[in-house]
Amino acid sequence: MDKKTMSNWIMYHEIHRLAREGLSNLAIAKYAVCDRRTIARYLAMSESEYEEFLIKQNSRPKVLDKYEDFVKGRLIAAPGASAAQMLDWLKEHYKDLPRLNPKTVYNYVMGIRQKYNIPLETIEREYFVVEELPYGQQAQADFGEYYLRNSEAKKKKVHFFTMMLSRSRMKYVYFSSIPFTTDTTINAHEAAFQYFNGITAELVYDQDKLLLSNEQIGDLLLTSKFKAYVREQALGLHFCRKSDPESKGKIENVVKYVKGNFLYGRVYYDIETLQQQVLGWLTRTGNGVAHSTTRKVPFAEWDIEQGYLKPWMPVKNKPAYILRYLRKDNTFSLEGNFYSVPQGTYKKDVEVKIYRKENELHVYSQQDEFLCKHSIANSKGNKIINSDHKRDKSQKLNVLMEEVAAMFTDRSLAIKFFEMIREQKARYLRDQLLAIREAILEHDQKTYDKVLEKCVREKYASAIVFRDLLKMHEQENKEEYAQTGKIILLDPNSTRKAAIQPDKRDLGDYEKIFNS
Repeated sequence: MDKKTMSNWIMYHEIHRLAREGLSNLAIAKYAVCDRRTIARYLAMSESEYEEFLIKQNSRPKVLDKYEDFVKGRLIAAPGASAAQMLDWLKEHYKDLPRLNPKTVYNYVMGIRQKYNIPLETIEREYFVVEELPYGQQAQADFGEYYLRNSEAKKKKVHFFTMMLSRSRMKYVYFSSIPFTTDTTINAHEAAFQYFNGITAELVYDQDKLLLSNEQIGDLLLTSKFKAYVREQALGLHFCRKSDPESKGKIENVVKYVKGNFLYGRVYYDIETLQQQVLGWLTRTGNGVAHSTTRKVPFAEWDIEQGYLKPWMPVKNKPAYILRYLRKDNTFSLEGNFYSVPQGTYKKDVEVKIYRKENELHVYSQQDEFLCKHSIANSKGNKIINSDHKRDKSQKLNVLMEEVAAMFTDRSLAIKFFEMIREQKARYLRDQLLAIREAILEHDQKTYDKVLEKCVREKYASAIVFRDLLKMHEQENKEEYAQTGKIILLDPNSTRKAAIQPDKRDLGDYEKIFNS
C-alpha cells in the first residue's frame, strides 16, 4: 500500500470516528479541511465500497497519462523539480499540450512520485513583503551563477544577470559563459532595456564591484566605464546592502526563481542556445504565468507599465578593439607593421588593446589606461616608432625615490620599503611615493622613522598604511601628553613645598620588621 492510499484510509476511518462521536458533517468538514458533501459521501460508503472507489479513482485515465514517461524521466533526473517547472517543461517540449490547470499538473506529478517512489528534494525559498511602487518607478537588478551539466554530464558554470520591473514583475535574464565584466554588464543592461522597451526612473543594485570602485562612509564611487554609461543613459541609481529584503527582496527571489524553475535539471549545450531557451521560458512561464503575490500576469501588467517608462535609445557603439601581445622591444605587430609603446611597458604575456579611430590607432593597456596613439601606416614592413617612447621614464621615478628616501634617517631602509611597494604596486609607485612625501611633511622625523621601521618589519607595502600609522602614533602621543597632570599649588606664594620629595624606605626594612 502506497502512502497516498494509506492516507486515504486513515482519513476515511477518522471521518467515521468523528461521526460516531456525534459531530455534524459541517464540523467534520472543517476539521478535515474538505467539502461537507465529500464527508457525506464517505459516511455513506462501507469499507468495501470505499475500497472499490479508491481502485476506480486510481485506475481512471488521466489527461497527462501519455506524458508519463517524460514526467517520470524528468523527476528521476531532477528530483527537486516543482510541479510549476514540470508544466513549463511540458509546454517547452510538447507544442500540442492541452490547456491545463496547475492543480491538475501538481496532482499528476505527486501521483508519479508515489508510483515510482521519487521523493521530493525540497528547495527552500524566502519571501519578502515589499511595498508596491508606482508604474515606471523602479527596476531591480542582480547577478547569479549556476552549475549545469552538459551532454557529457560534465559541469559547466554559467553566469547570469537579471532585471525585473518592480511593479509589473516583468523579468529579463542575460547569460554569459564567463564572469561578468563592466562591458558585459553594460551590454546586459542594454538588452534588458530593449526587452522592456524603456527605462524606469530608478535602478536598484547590490554594492557590486563591477559597478562600484570604492565606498567611503556611505559615499559610493562608480567605476569610470559604468559612470560614463550612467551619464549617457541618464540612469537613476540606488545601491543597497547585500541581502536587504526591504530594498531588493523581489530581485533576490527572481534569482532563486531562475535557478529553481529554469536552470534546475537543464542540459547545457552552448551559451547562445541557453539564451534562446531562457527567452522562451520568459514568454511561457517567467512572464506568462500569474505572479504568486500580485495574482497578475507580468505580460499584461507590462502593457500598462510601458506607458510610464522613459524611452530607451541604444548607447553609441564602442569601437571594437584588437588584442596584440607586446614584443620585448616594446612594440606590437599589426597588419605587417610594427608600432612602438612607451619603454618599460613590456612584460611577459601582456597584451594591449588597439582601437581604430579614423586614420589612427589608439593603444590602451589591459586596465584601459591610455598608452599612446599612432597614424596608420599606408604600406607594410614599416616600423612606426614615437621618439618619445625611447626615453626610459623610469629614470625620473628613480630620482623621485632617491629624493623621498633622503628625507629619512635610514635611507637604505627607505629604499627597501619603496622596493617592496614597487614589487606589489608597480603601476602606482609614483603615486605611493608622492603620498609618503606628503604624509611625512606633517610629522617629526623621529615619528616617521619609527613608522618606517614598523612597515618594513611587518611588510606593510602601502603608502596608505604608512600614513595611517603616522596618524595613530600622533594620536598616541597626544593622549600621553594629556595624561601628564598639571601641578596646582595650594600656596601660590611658595614653591618650596612643591619641591619637597617624601622619604622612601628601603623594602629590606619592612622585611626585617615582619621577620622579627
